[in-house]
Amino acid sequence: MIVVLEYWDRDYYSSVSKKVRSEEHLIEDDEAKEGLFYLFDKRNNSLRYCNGSYWKFADENLDAEYRKWYKALDESTKFHMYYGNGVVD
Repeated sequence: MIVVLEYWDRDYYSSVSKKVRSEEHLIEDDEAKEGLFYLFDKRNNSLRYCNGSYWKFADENLDAEYRKWYKALDESTKFHMYYGNGVVD
């Protein structure tokens, strides 16, 4: 299965986000899909302070599958994915 990730960004603060580029990823099994979900989450977390910049799945069904996967993760895994090895007070 080929999965397309799209990167959306905006030119300036008051503009609307538009698709800047897309990437194709070949997914051959569930392990590869989970790896792509981790990559997707990591990329979006790196943009959390960039208003209007984000990655999204071109396929809405895969986006729904990602959201279901993320919701099923335990809280400690979500915490580590968000903060990494940082110290939280």
